[in-house]
Amino acid sequence: MAADLPLTRAEIVVRACLVLATVIVIAGGLLQMVQGASAGDATADHIHRFMAGIYIGWAPLLAWTAVTIRSQGLLVYFLAAPIFFGFVGRMISIALEGLPTRPAEFLSFAALELILAVVIVWAQSSVLSDRRARATA
Repeated sequence: MAADLPLTRAEIVVRACLVLATVIVIAGGLLQMVQGASAGDATADHIHRFMAGIYIGWAPLLAWTAVTIRSQGLLVYFLAAPIFFGFVGRMISIALEGLPTRPAEFLSFAALELILAVVIVWAQSSVLSDRRARATA
């Protein structure tokens, strides 16, 4: 039975990335929930804290997917997509508004988002390819 076998390297990579994403959304979401919008009016603050709640709301799904990685397929790609779109959002912001204060911090966030999304997609593709190969063998 597959559940008795150890996780493959690719499954371990996907699981580790999803756990890292879980930690990031909890920590980052809670920080943003507490801080609110650093500048702007009440509308900006409401939107900012709402989006922080949405961000935190992804944590249980990310964690559950990491725990149940053996039975996951396309869901993993759907979880990688918002991470990648976060990167895209940062790039649009930099293109339109320039680098924020503390540019190294925000560029490192962007790099992490890009790398995390790419690694998740790459590793999950490997997992699914291995599963297909075992099923046809």
